Amino acid sequence: MPYYNGKWHRYSESERREYGRQQRELRSQEWKAKWHARWISKTGLKQERNWTDAMIKQLLVGKEENAGKINAFRRTLIARVEKTKKFQVAMAERVAKQQKKKQKV
Repeated sequence: MPYYNGKWHRYSESERREYGRQQRELRSQEWKAKWHARWISKTGLKQERNWTDAMIKQLLVGKEENAGKINAFRRTLIARVEKTKKFQVAMAERVAKQQKKKQKV
C-alpha cells in the first residue's frame, strides 16, 4: 500500500483506493503514449492510415516485431515504406476505389 506522503492515517479506505486507481491510470496513459509514439499495430495501420490487408502482406512481409503483448511495426519503418513509389501507387488506387464507392452511394 502506498504511503501517501506520511499521512495515510488521515484518509479513508475509499479515498486511498481512489488515489491508487488514479495513479495506476496515470502510469497507464504515460505507457500508452510512449508505446504509440514508437509502434503501430496492424489495426492502427488500417484505421489510422487507410492501409489494407493486401498492402500489409505485400509491403511489410516479415517486418512485424514483438512490441510487448502484441506484434507491431516500428513507425520509422512505416514512414520509409510510405515514401516508396510502390506504396504511393497502391494507396492512390485505394483512394480512387473509395471515392468511386462513395459516388455510387
